[in-house]
Amino acid sequence: MNLINIFPDPSKLIGIENTNKIVLFIFLKITDNSIKENIKNDFLKENINILHWFDCQYTNIGKEDFWSDALIFEFKNKNNLQEIYKSDIGRVHIEAIQVFNLAPKNPPRLLINFLKLFRPIGYFLELINNSRKELQNLENRNSNLLPTKKQAERILKEKSNKKAFMINLLQSRKTAKYKNRSISISGREAYYEKYGKTATKCVLLLGGDVTYSGRVLGDTLIEYNVPLDTTGNWEAIGIIEYPKAVKMLDLEKMPGYSKALLHREAGLEKTYNLYATKNI
Repeated sequence: MNLINIFPDPSKLIGIENTNKIVLFIFLKITDNSIKENIKNDFLKENINILHWFDCQYTNIGKEDFWSDALIFEFKNKNNLQEIYKSDIGRVHIEAIQVFNLAPKNPPRLLINFLKLFRPIGYFLELINNSRKELQNLENRNSNLLPTKKQAERILKEKSNKKAFMINLLQSRKTAKYKNRSISISGREAYYEKYGKTATKCVLLLGGDVTYSGRVLGDTLIEYNVPLDTTGNWEAIGIIEYPKAVKMLDLEKMPGYSKALLHREAGLEKTYNLYATKNI
């Protein structure tokens, strides 16, 4: 466990004006809970703006359970981050860290709240459809874009009734790659437009929400002891809230979701997904 400043040097931030707010997404691995509590208390005392702090439970898409915490910080501007960077508050004992600079790209709340009005339809569809065909098919699908059958069954058996947050790291293909179809569009269009909009509607019908969505600016700012699952650069991070973890497996019961999955597979080059619960 090494002493590392978890906040990046502001000079590494590309294309950020001094007056712009700065949002950082940080993965941490801290196995000593007493150290974690001390860090949290120190941050709160210094009034550092923690938008979200998640306790990572386990990986849904990826090879291993690794990260213990995921945090989103917001700073007023570069000067605010510079003050924190130069202080000792960010120097903490951790086992691993990965830091991204995000540009928020959340859907309009007015639209989200409007779509929530249709939740009774989602609850009804969930009640009348008890099958999970995609879960049954996972055993026959060898894809790094999907959970393994074992990972899906772990979610299915999850007993916690806490709100579940699915943290997604996303990287689209330059050109979408469809099986047995001749469609010439970008991976971004296939994933974010053709799959993403449908998936968001389905999440809302299930009683879920979009907690945070952001585009990654530039390269990863800090990497130390990072696992292969998340190493390197990503283009976006999305965090989706569900009433509880098992609800994620009910997306296919919502209208249009199963058909939209082909756009997800065609558009994504790589992804990583983990299940977390809220700390702050």
